[in-house]
Amino acid sequence: MSHGPYKDEVSALGLLNDRSQAISASHDQIASDIQLIREQLLTLAGGLDMPAEEITPGAAAEVGEQQSIDVPIADIYAQARMRHPDARLSDVLNDDDYSTIDQRLNAQLQAFNARYNLDGWDYAIAGCSGLFSGVLDLLFVRGPAKPGTKWNTPVDGTFNSWVQQLLNTWLPPELSKKLGDACKIGAPDSSVWTDLIGAPDKVLNPINHRLRSLAHDPILGFFYGVYDMIHGTCTVVVNGQVMQLPSKKGPTEGNLFQLLGKMFGHLLSDLNAPSAKGNRGMGLPAPFMGLLRMFENLEIDGVSFGKQIEWMYTQGYDFRQFLVTSVPAVIMEVIMRVFYVVKQVAINGATFSQAFIETLPGQMSPRFRIMLAIAYGASSAVNAGKMYVSRNLLDLNYAAWMGLVWNGSFALKWSLYDRHVQFWEEVELYELKHIGQHIEKLDDLLERSRML
Repeated sequence: MSHGPYKDEVSALGLLNDRSQAISASHDQIASDIQLIREQLLTLAGGLDMPAEEITPGAAAEVGEQQSIDVPIADIYAQARMRHPDARLSDVLNDDDYSTIDQRLNAQLQAFNARYNLDGWDYAIAGCSGLFSGVLDLLFVRGPAKPGTKWNTPVDGTFNSWVQQLLNTWLPPELSKKLGDACKIGAPDSSVWTDLIGAPDKVLNPINHRLRSLAHDPILGFFYGVYDMIHGTCTVVVNGQVMQLPSKKGPTEGNLFQLLGKMFGHLLSDLNAPSAKGNRGMGLPAPFMGLLRMFENLEIDGVSFGKQIEWMYTQGYDFRQFLVTSVPAVIMEVIMRVFYVVKQVAINGATFSQAFIETLPGQMSPRFRIMLAIAYGASSAVNAGKMYVSRNLLDLNYAAWMGLVWNGSFALKWSLYDRHVQFWEEVELYELKHIGQHIEKLDDLLERSRML
């Protein structure tokens, strides 16, 4: 079998093996000579008469001039290729070597699995937390109020009521109007298709323009909105494709930070603003909801998926409803983090800070990420049952399904790819550290030999 790019390294191992055997033989000879000298000295000390010529120093005659060990690696490879041109691993490693390698790899694999594999407690925490979140959704979340409902009319559902009270307190109509007047974004806020140049008929209207214009997405809006303000365009999804259509309103003046500020203020103004008639109206869409219209060719029960998304929005399923569905998810994640940290400290002996850091988004452990995927899967399963019984798409828990897709994709990537890469990277680092320790010992031995 060819060793490809590692052929030189294997040949060098063969050369190193030769030198190791030579050094070992020299050490054996030195030990034998020392033992012989010791016996002769003991004999002399005993008063026996032995001719001096019989006391032979052995290896002393073989010690030559000390050679430098600072040899370029290229010279070592060249010498190795001459001595072992077709070296194979089987030529430099014996059965004991392979057994030692297997033992070290197994030990590292066990340590790796102990850090990243889920134990029974992890599965219990994730599963129970997810089911608890699903029960909260069943009991305290109701479908969105109709857009024609008066703005201050109390809504059904405990969590729905919490979100309504919070938004009505922090974003009253007066503040929404002030923000809207102060943060005009121009082209991205085109609300009718006649504002756009060369746009397909009825691509936008006052009812759906916040859904169809990606500048109004709570997350994507900070990219598409600023882009559209700079270029005087409006980004919409048309026939399953994202298109930038020129607007008659033209570009919006300002530097990048000013445009970002205007975009943020405009999104806030649309979040909870009442309609002209004083109704709830339709606020911002849920994150990535407008982008889901790209799947217009996907049909469910004979209805286009994109049209179903738009129907949900026009029935009141906007960012406010997304916040409502996020309440069970937030409670679930807090509970999971508390129990995970307690379990890691009490059972696995981790420190509080170490266990807590493993749950933070920027430095999240793959172990906790998989737990989140399981929890969101359990919560989404309960929500799927809720929708099946009610036969109402508005009972969808958008936050739970979004969390399942997000964490599930990371968990799947870890299981199929990142896990294996991470393991071998850790093996590499461990072996390099091991080699470094040997080099330090050799350097120390060299310094001691120079003092002899």
